[in-house]
Amino acid sequence: MKLGCLPYLNVKPLVYTLEHGGLPLGWELVYAPPSRLAELLAAGEIAAAPVSSFATFANPDLEICPGICIAADGPVKSVLMLSKKSMQNLDKVALDTGSLSGASMLKIILAELYDVHPEFVRKAPRPVLSMLDECDAALVIGDPAMICPKDDLHVFDLAEEWKKLTGLPAVFAVWAGNHIGPELVDVLTRAKSAGLARVHEIAREESVRLGLQYEVCDEYLSRIMIYDLGEREMQGLALFRQKAVQHGLVEPRGVRV
Repeated sequence: MKLGCLPYLNVKPLVYTLEHGGLPLGWELVYAPPSRLAELLAAGEIAAAPVSSFATFANPDLEICPGICIAADGPVKSVLMLSKKSMQNLDKVALDTGSLSGASMLKIILAELYDVHPEFVRKAPRPVLSMLDECDAALVIGDPAMICPKDDLHVFDLAEEWKKLTGLPAVFAVWAGNHIGPELVDVLTRAKSAGLARVHEIAREESVRLGLQYEVCDEYLSRIMIYDLGEREMQGLALFRQKAVQHGLVEPRGVRV
């Protein structure tokens, strides 16, 4: 069985033990950004992945693994719009090609909170600040958002703005697949529990890999990120889908949870 995996710090507590000998015999991990994982799931090339929440709206055949998510209830620091201009003066915004949930959430927030409707273009974040060469602002996600320099830029945190708009957590990703059976639920649930028990160790290892201070990684993993898909997270997820439909970002079809 092939499982998708995000190449970001925020997923590490969910997959750390799977990466260190915890995968069942014959299983493997396939790494890709959110948009690519959604494509692999749709093509049946992987069985499940910590995929963008938005992908489950667009593909209602996907089943969501209960109890697991990647979310934030306030500033997240890793899903950001970096802007050269003030909010009301945005004409053109670059969207990270790897983003699905963040890109859709940004469109909703700009329209509903600020009545701003810029042109959106997809751009690869290589390097991140090159996205600003021809655009007023850029949506950046994952580790690049945490690492890139932000001097002289307006920093717009999507989870913070989503909380301002809705009062609910921003659910960026969930474990989902074409069939989430009991064995897979057990493997993923055990991996989450084991990873959260080692979150400080993970933060120390990742701080070295990313070149970030240990305290930054530890706060991010242990106090900012939410990995339990509880009642408020489910409400946030449902409202995200509702708004995505209202804004014409996805067809009004059901989502199985």
